[in-house]
Amino acid sequence: MIKDYTDRLDGFQIRDVTYFGSPPVGAPPSFDVVKWKPEKNPHVETVYYTDDNGDIRHKEKLITEYCYSVGFLRWNEHESDFDFESVGLRWIEAKPSSEVCNMILWFCEEKGKEIRERNV
Repeated sequence: MIKDYTDRLDGFQIRDVTYFGSPPVGAPPSFDVVKWKPEKNPHVETVYYTDDNGDIRHKEKLITEYCYSVGFLRWNEHESDFDFESVGLRWIEAKPSSEVCNMILWFCEEKGKEIRERNV
């Protein structure tokens, strides 16, 4: 299950990175900055997920919105801080407000403290 780390602000949210399979071994802590949009043509889809026992399950779900990655936050061990990487020009095209930028900076500060304490 994908974890949401922040509430949505102007359609932006910080979430777990989605991997097909397991995250790469030794990958630094990384987070996905996504932008939510309403689905123009709501529809029912079959959604597949892995349950707590590791079994693959599915269910029908009404899709009324979707999100896409605008950028990634990756922990930089050398700098003891996060690096931000836009997906192409999406970050610029999405025109985030200063409030969204402040939310991301707040998240990086709080999550950075947690990571630095864990590495002591």
